[in-house]
Amino acid sequence: MIKFAVIGSGHIGKRHAEMISRNPEAELTAMCDKRPKEECENNFDVPFYSTAEEMLANTPDTDVVCICTPNGLHAEHAIKSLDSGKHVVVEKPMGLTKKECEEVMFKALNRSKQVFCVMQNRYSPPSVWLKEVMDTKMLGEIYMVQTNCYWNRDDRYYKKNHWKGTMDLDGGTPIYSI
Repeated sequence: MIKFAVIGSGHIGKRHAEMISRNPEAELTAMCDKRPKEECENNFDVPFYSTAEEMLANTPDTDVVCICTPNGLHAEHAIKSLDSGKHVVVEKPMGLTKKECEEVMFKALNRSKQVFCVMQNRYSPPSVWLKEVMDTKMLGEIYMVQTNCYWNRDDRYYKKNHWKGTMDLDGGTPIYSI
């Protein structure tokens, strides 16, 4: 049985907790969020903590920590989890800068722990099919590909909140120059 804890009880954190709870080979041991449990609409029957430090200190038997916080906190929480001897599953991006990502990877190597950055579409049916098309050379040698991917997101995704679009927690709005 692999024991998981989740840092961040927003939309994605609840999805991680739900998937862990549904897996017969996994156990959800704890969750945490800076907001009160009632505000998080958290209905998981596990200890709930208000800080990552408190959760990590009180859950020594947890194997893996899922980082589901705003983007700008991913690296910080990953490093704290690795320092506590846990493996890490972190939502993308792993960090907002190359330096942060390198610090996470360096810490994982020094602690002999694994870090997995979520790429939720890696095993989606279209992705698996496209990989098979390429591997089997069904279309011959492929020299160039153009893909259009249309996401269907409801209003919840675009709802303004306290961290999206901010420089420190989300990296800010991308600005491209040609």
